[in-house]
Amino acid sequence: MKMAEISKVLVEGDQALLKQFAEEVEANHQITIIKHPGRSLVMAKTRDSVSRAPFYIGEVLVSECTVSIDQVYGLGVVMGDEPEKSYHLAVVDAALLAKLPVTEQWMERLVGAKAALDEKRRWQHAQAAKTNVDFATVEEFGDDKR
Repeated sequence: MKMAEISKVLVEGDQALLKQFAEEVEANHQITIIKHPGRSLVMAKTRDSVSRAPFYIGEVLVSECTVSIDQVYGLGVVMGDEPEKSYHLAVVDAALLAKLPVTEQWMERLVGAKAALDEKRRWQHAQAAKTNVDFATVEEFGDDKR
């Protein structure tokens, strides 16, 4: 599983799993907090739907934290006011980048969490699809006034 997939599962999935991973690292390794969890504003970038030109739509509140484990830095950034979650993400990020032995045991749980998240998304898409409206035009049914 790639880091981007792991991050997505940890951010969007069950928060108990993220906290459990961070606690496993804390129990066995010295964690140095480089930047304490705090709030920041970042500019959200998007593209114009017509011209496809990029522009900044506005500011987004994020929580961010930086830690170090054995001189390997981990960064946790999450949208919203969630300092504890940003800390846990930073710890797990540092552990994965440092390739700590404890991370080898995480992959099976991460795959299961990804499957649960994928199923949740499928269910949400199915629920949204039920609300789709099919707009038919007169031309599609033929003109009865010929």
